[in-house]
Amino acid sequence: MSEGSKNRIITILEAYVSQENWVTLQKAYRELGEKSKMRPTQSFLIQNKETPTLWRIISIWEDMDSLQKVRQSGETPVGVLIFRAAGAEPKLEVFEAKQEF
Repeated sequence: MSEGSKNRIITILEAYVSQENWVTLQKAYRELGEKSKMRPTQSFLIQNKETPTLWRIISIWEDMDSLQKVRQSGETPVGVLIFRAAGAEPKLEVFEAKQEF
């Protein structure tokens, strides 16, 4: 990344989802994600191979300003709604990309 450029932000929402809710989770990700007006640059719904009940939504935001717009909208973030649709309450972690290739 060039000096003075804004760094991308990566958010990770994580929750344990019971097996009977996996289809609901995937459907909510697809449907709610498509309807979302404030979207990240990229987003992934991933499942842990060793602990299949552990799911994450990893989102890449252009910069902190993009993420802050979502946070300041007053609406519940779409990722949280996706997990809640599957009966899970996610925890959030926010990272700043310092380098990329």
